[in-house]
Amino acid sequence: MSKATVLFVDDEENIVNTLKALCKSKFDVHTATSGAQALDIMKRQPIDVIVSDQRMPEMQGIELLREVRQLSPRTMRIMLTGYADLAAIVGSINEGEIYRYIYKPWSNKDVVDTIEAAANTARALAQDVVEANGKDAEARVNGWQPGILVIDDDPEVRASVEKLFAGRCKVLYASTCSQALDILEFGQIAVVITDVSVDHQDITAFIKVLKEEHPGIVTVVLTKFNDANMLVSLINHAQIFRFLGKPFHQAQLRVSIDAALLYYAKCRQQPKLLSRHAVQSFDSTTTNPSFTAMLMNRLRSLRGASAAAQR
Repeated sequence: MSKATVLFVDDEENIVNTLKALCKSKFDVHTATSGAQALDIMKRQPIDVIVSDQRMPEMQGIELLREVRQLSPRTMRIMLTGYADLAAIVGSINEGEIYRYIYKPWSNKDVVDTIEAAANTARALAQDVVEANGKDAEARVNGWQPGILVIDDDPEVRASVEKLFAGRCKVLYASTCSQALDILEFGQIAVVITDVSVDHQDITAFIKVLKEEHPGIVTVVLTKFNDANMLVSLINHAQIFRFLGKPFHQAQLRVSIDAALLYYAKCRQQPKLLSRHAVQSFDSTTTNPSFTAMLMNRLRSLRGASAAAQR
């Protein structure tokens, strides 16, 4: 079997040369020093994984990855940057739908391992997955009547989701993790809309464990908190689908949830798409380990029942 193809993009030539030297024994490596050059390469040949810097002249990394997403949806997209640029991180979630976010200076092993996992996924999808037809997927969502679970103690969020989606989907609400777990036990949930703090408790661990144990559920984070490191962690360890800030616009919320429902339908039709959202393991001992252990135990116990319900 031929090597997986990887494209490194950075305006600093020494960076792409270093990455090429690191990876050329395992991958067929291509390099570009601008977004335009990268897109030209992608138009001429299939690329399994693209790894792009964010801060580049003329075309920034998020703009490039947004174009790549349209040009080659199966290409796995990784951001490699030395800056915790909040706007770029949000864009990488909402526009680029990236697979991983890696900081400079990087660990050589982490870079190679991440690219290898991404490449294996891209090649498997190229062989076995054809993009689902949007209208058919939407019809299937409407036929299933999947649930939307809102985890938030903000009444405005609840009212907005109810107004936008009542009649189309079951809309369920929880203001604590315990309530959310009870709902997940008995309801077929397609999309979770959640804050990162509910009832004065940090629930990022819940969001991460939920994705690890139930990868088919699509997560939209809606919060006033905008810490860059938190967002990177939610990309790498929870593969959140969209990130919206509070206060929010109803139109933006509707578009994000519609996209999440459609993506849920595509993944249900073609389960191998879920491999795009494999998450990095996270250290559950760093914050509130007993809470995280409880979440893992309960969510694992729900996994079998959820799988049986969705067949």
